Amino acid sequence: MADTLNFDAIVVGGGPSGLASAIIMARAGLKVVLFERGRFAGSKNLFGGVLYTSAIQEILPDFMAKNPPFERPVTEQGYWLLSPASVVRMMHRSEQYKVEPAAAYTGLRARFDEWFARQAVAEGALVIAKTAVIDVLRDNRDRVIGVRTDRPDGDVYAPVTILSEGVNNLLTQKLGLAQGDLPPRLVALSVKEVIGLPQATIEQRFGLTGLKEGVAIDLFGDATLGLPGTAFLYSNKTSISIGVGMLLEMFVEHRLRPHEVLARFKAHPAIRPLLAGGESLEYGAHLIPEFGYDRMPRLYADGVMVAGDAAGMVDAMHREGTNLAMMAGKFAAEAAIEAHSSKDFSARHLQAYRDKLEASFVMKDLKQYRRMTDFLDGTPHFMKTYVDFVNDAAMRYFNAHDMPKRDMEKDIVRSLGKRRSFLGVAQDVMRLMRGMGL
Repeated sequence: MADTLNFDAIVVGGGPSGLASAIIMARAGLKVVLFERGRFAGSKNLFGGVLYTSAIQEILPDFMAKNPPFERPVTEQGYWLLSPASVVRMMHRSEQYKVEPAAAYTGLRARFDEWFARQAVAEGALVIAKTAVIDVLRDNRDRVIGVRTDRPDGDVYAPVTILSEGVNNLLTQKLGLAQGDLPPRLVALSVKEVIGLPQATIEQRFGLTGLKEGVAIDLFGDATLGLPGTAFLYSNKTSISIGVGMLLEMFVEHRLRPHEVLARFKAHPAIRPLLAGGESLEYGAHLIPEFGYDRMPRLYADGVMVAGDAAGMVDAMHREGTNLAMMAGKFAAEAAIEAHSSKDFSARHLQAYRDKLEASFVMKDLKQYRRMTDFLDGTPHFMKTYVDFVNDAAMRYFNAHDMPKRDMEKDIVRSLGKRRSFLGVAQDVMRLMRGMGL
């Protein structure tokens, strides 16, 4: 095999998990190659827009000295509940958020992933873009020994491969670690737009003071037509990231077009003034795995591990994905390094990867919220019923009505009864508690 390309480790995918694993392995002295099918790492990646620094620091302890392309620190965050003509805001703002580095920053994946890839190269990894991995190579004992790319003579060999291929985990499926394409009820579609506005305009509209403040808002209810899903609104330096996400099943069942759902959300009376005069800079859609802990693929086999979106590592409840992916990439890299030390790349040895995940917050959180998709699927009325009720209750509560307050409070309770029976409310609460792992 003198003419073959041989490495200590192969990484498939230039997202957060793949790049994290490449950085850790290269730093340990392994000869690492990473294949990315986009023009550059991040060129095809899309996400809401919040990056958590605790995970980044696990990979790059001195990351702030490397000038990461963050937008704004998140110094105010919370939830908005939208009904067609109203909004209830629940926001948290604290001076304790104003530390450096902040716990979270808004960001744009095209810029962040490209910067992250440069850190991998600086550590010694070989990052090859515009190259698709079309298959895995196995020996006569079914062990993964490399990958086949779409380049001429494109077979590359290594004793361990980390698949960070994203939600369309075709290689993971080929290995029999995942069971075919995801059904529409287990995958979400998020559509996002980046709208350019002057820095001063953004700060005036969101009550921010300079670039050391930023806001992250998750929105429910009328933002997704009262259907299960969420919307988001994040402030960048000179732009706003805005988007909506729902289970693919909802788009299909209700015959909705993603761009029309986003346009409707942007036209809401609470949202429209925040975007007025803005210029559309970027537009795209992205699939997000929502199958949860119980339906994750097998994460390791002889010579291979699976990380990030390919393994369903998304906590939609807390808008977390990139941090889970980075930590998974780190743990996979550590397992690969240990496998090299022992010269054992068997599934039995690579199980250390899963063990590391199970001991971390990654699997503990995914396990806790593993029933949230089932909850939303079983209570499609939840967002509209209760978000509209909260807005109606607020309207009644904050107006005098020329009636005794006791009568007003009874009126609020009756308004809920018109939307949902007492038994129905009790059932919804119980289902929500199960979905949250309580």
